[in-house]
Amino acid sequence: MEDKIFEVKFVVKDGKMATKMSSKNMSPQETIGLLEVAKQQILDGLRENKKEIFRGSKGDE
Repeated sequence: MEDKIFEVKFVVKDGKMATKMSSKNMSPQETIGLLEVAKQQILDGLRENKKEIFRGSKGDE
């Protein structure tokens, strides 16, 4: 079975935001489900006052 990959990238530059999404071996329904899970994890982190909700990276990691 091949790996399933779903990537979302937001680039904010000069006050403008660009969004890029790509997926491999995933249905549209699966990608929507992953976005919902991510949204819920972010909201849960905010409710728990977590300081590190997002994990950042430099470059294209």
